[in-house]
Amino acid sequence: MTQSNVRQTEMPKGILTTLLALYLAQGLPSGLFAHALPVFWREAGVSLTWIGALKLLALPWVLKAFWAPFIDRSLMNGKTPFSWILRLQLTAALLLIILAWLGLVPGSASALVAAALLVMTINLLIATQDIVTDGLAVRWIAPHWRGLANTIQVAGYKVGMLAGGSLLLIVAGYLEPETALLLPALLLVALLFVVGRSRGVRKPLLLDVATDSGNGSFGAAFVGLWRQPGMAFWLLMVIGYKVADAMGSGMIRPMLSDAGWSSQAIGTFTLITTLVGLIGAALGGWLYTLIGGHRALILTGIAQALAIMAWVLATGPATAVSTVYAVGLAEQLADGASTVVLFAMMMNVCRSQWAGTDFTVQASIQVVAAGLFGVLGGLIADLAGYAVLMITAGLAGLGVVGVYAHRIIGRSI
Repeated sequence: MTQSNVRQTEMPKGILTTLLALYLAQGLPSGLFAHALPVFWREAGVSLTWIGALKLLALPWVLKAFWAPFIDRSLMNGKTPFSWILRLQLTAALLLIILAWLGLVPGSASALVAAALLVMTINLLIATQDIVTDGLAVRWIAPHWRGLANTIQVAGYKVGMLAGGSLLLIVAGYLEPETALLLPALLLVALLFVVGRSRGVRKPLLLDVATDSGNGSFGAAFVGLWRQPGMAFWLLMVIGYKVADAMGSGMIRPMLSDAGWSSQAIGTFTLITTLVGLIGAALGGWLYTLIGGHRALILTGIAQALAIMAWVLATGPATAVSTVYAVGLAEQLADGASTVVLFAMMMNVCRSQWAGTDFTVQASIQVVAAGLFGVLGGLIADLAGYAVLMITAGLAGLGVVGVYAHRIIGRSI
């Protein structure tokens, strides 16, 4: 495999700030769709199955693998990263304003469809921005720094989700939800000024033509990735590693709403637990550096599955607030750590010339798996209740980690 043309012992100046701003921007609409919209829809009487299906509106995050080679090719041919980023984020901000004008809470079936189409289009724009951003991260960051870099990635994304999700829920307690939606739209525009200050995104990338990259053809973009040793098993791992989180986490806020929590209380809960998730992200980066990727992947995967399973303690209608917070804090700590380790491992199989495509293919596979597992989680919750869902999700997560651990027995991990 090829490596990025970056220094191995020194982090180039300004890179982390630029990546942080880009991942913050990605988190803003994602927080709206993952945290705020399920609460607004549940309060409007939308079924749990429909709420679970919200993950399917992330379809562009799956399909982006098909146009990722076009993005990489354009960068090879001299197009600057910022030219992509500017157009994508400005358009996403405009569509968020249109969504605010149409209304977040569906009053009819047609309004629900219109909101869903806007959500999917915004996901399309931000998913394309992610192709550019992930390619920059792989190319700029040497393997030595990938634990730290993915801590920045996950932390930036989570903070963006806070602003677009929990903060929006809190503000919606004082303003109309549609007015509160202007917050993430304005922040998307403001972050462009931070990114634009980086000379690295405003000039063409210098890419080495590696032996495994072919002649820049779209066929080489995909075939070279599949031909790497052990890739089939690794992609199965990408599919299943976050199964517990995908099935269970999307139902946490509807569960709290059903238990009588207000949108403001849910927003405050999400804010506090997500901040702890930032500590988890730092822990994941530290574990990756300290004990290696394989061991860290196993350890954090077990923690994630057990934390999701622990939500069974909070499924009762009279569950103490302290219990909900204890489980939520543990779950976010494990989620942050496991995500950082997974992303660092995904970077390690990327080729330099096709960095955006290689990372995007893996991320797309993970997203479609999460979407399907999310729908399954909603169906289980509707049919059997939240407790059965959380136990099932946790056991599934432990099973996947067990398969991975068995696979590497006999190797140095």
